[in-house]
Amino acid sequence: QMYTMGTLLRHGSEAQKTAFLPAIANGSLRLQAFAVTEPGSGTDTSRIRTHAVRDGDDYVVNGQKVFISRAEHSDLMILLVRTTPREQCVKHTDGMSVLLVDMREAVGHGLTIKPIATMMNHASTELFFDDLRVPARNLIGAEGQGFRCILDGLNAERILIAAECIG
Repeated sequence: QMYTMGTLLRHGSEAQKTAFLPAIANGSLRLQAFAVTEPGSGTDTSRIRTHAVRDGDDYVVNGQKVFISRAEHSDLMILLVRTTPREQCVKHTDGMSVLLVDMREAVGHGLTIKPIATMMNHASTELFFDDLRVPARNLIGAEGQGFRCILDGLNAERILIAAECIG
């Protein structure tokens, strides 16, 4: 939860922090899924295709993520989506946004989780979004600036992985 929680901690609204961080800290709420990787984007995160369109008080999400760890064991998920098509952005890293998805409400209502057979004890999954409605109040940070928000979490993850490899 350490690097996924960092996105919420650093970029979440005060209302989001008040609503979720105490329960995450005491272990009664699990924020373990961090959904960025997609089948067609490779290592270029700016090429993600999962998109969210604002519809009133919600975002409607469609797309697919792959190799997402711990999705079946999480109550909440940090989700990177495109809210502006890549070709309409000055910088390719613009136009992406971060949504906090309540997995307890999403599964079966626009979110399908399929396990992927990978390494033992890795709990890797593929996620399918079909008109998943996420409340607009669950936007983390500013719309279109999500890439900057997730970098904080990704940098912490890379440091932890490097430390494990060196240690």
